[in-house]
Amino acid sequence: MKNVLLKIKNLPGIIGKFILRYSKYFFPGFALIITAVIVVLALNHRQRAEQKRLEQEALEAKLAEEAAATIESGEVPLEENVDEKLASLMETFYTCLSDGNTDKLPEICEDIDESDLIKLNEQSKYVDYTVENVYSQSGPEEGSYIAYVYCTVVFDRYPDIELPGYNGFYVRTDADGNLRIVKGELTDQENEYISEVASQDDVRELNNKVNVEYNDTVLEHPEILDYLMELDNVVSTSVGERIAEMNSTIASATQEDEGEPEVAEEEQQEEEVPAEPAVIYATATTRVNIRASDSANAERVGEAMTGDKFEVVEELVNGWTKIIYDGKEAYIKSDYLSMIQSAEGQPTIGMLTAKSEVNIRSLPDSESEKVGALVAGDQLEIVAVEDGWCTVKFEDMLAYVNADYVDCTIF
Repeated sequence: MKNVLLKIKNLPGIIGKFILRYSKYFFPGFALIITAVIVVLALNHRQRAEQKRLEQEALEAKLAEEAAATIESGEVPLEENVDEKLASLMETFYTCLSDGNTDKLPEICEDIDESDLIKLNEQSKYVDYTVENVYSQSGPEEGSYIAYVYCTVVFDRYPDIELPGYNGFYVRTDADGNLRIVKGELTDQENEYISEVASQDDVRELNNKVNVEYNDTVLEHPEILDYLMELDNVVSTSVGERIAEMNSTIASATQEDEGEPEVAEEEQQEEEVPAEPAVIYATATTRVNIRASDSANAERVGEAMTGDKFEVVEELVNGWTKIIYDGKEAYIKSDYLSMIQSAEGQPTIGMLTAKSEVNIRSLPDSESEKVGALVAGDQLEIVAVEDGWCTVKFEDMLAYVNADYVDCTIF
């Protein structure tokens, strides 16, 4: 190898001596070789330039085709971190969530109530958020936005594990020109617009990206799921206690303002009323008669169709259920009803977004009654996630959605 390197190093000198000695025989041929090399290099350069031009034209054609397809479909692609005011609003919002700053939140969120503030304040004791990207496009009215925020969440017990998070927002400009997050009811037009944006390809791609990252993190750190369930119970208990204390304080203040006489301790104990149980609803699993009393021979006062919902007064031991029908008590055979618990007062731990069409069921079982359905992009509040099913709030009821067909974002 050393001899070869030496020969290569001395190659110019060797060629020079060779040319001087035999120039009269070889110089014309050598000149032709040089000319040929120059021609080959020139041709290669031309070919490379032509290839580069063709590749550039192909790229431009592809971009034009994609742009035309986007225009034809009517979709407006999401933009990333383009609006400074919107990005600043989201940074402020998530900083408030991390710090538990419930004084600032009402300034940047419309229609946020006291119970929401209490829950967010309790959650802040255990979580910390970092905004990574804000994706957005213009909303249905001037000065409004649809925003999707990709963030990472760190929990107090596992400070080294960053769990991906993803939330959608509707933001609009108030009368003072400030951007505010909308937490209250939306118009049909606004809901329809948000649903259309949620079904776009780039939004679905963002959903899938975050979902993959979330699943990978959970698979690598399965202990985080156990902690989330534990944390849900801790926060729910604390929130319930604080709301009860707040209501008690309000009631006491009202009594003082109205000058009501104080009630003796013994009388207070006698007048204590137990907490009302959660409202139970039932949906008809088939077409069934509604009777005036709990007997198959009783007067028929109506007929329930599959999916009709009723408030349950009492489940009787004789196989009948007392319900409210047209404002009055009536009866339906229990075998033809599916019981559903009210969602009122149930704490929300996150949001789900449907990846495709999926049924909403009365029980966490694929064979249970279907009470509704979601299409890609639809969202619902999550109450719990367990054994592959999400417990959700649907039409004031607790219902269930198969977790395989949705993306879950836990707050």
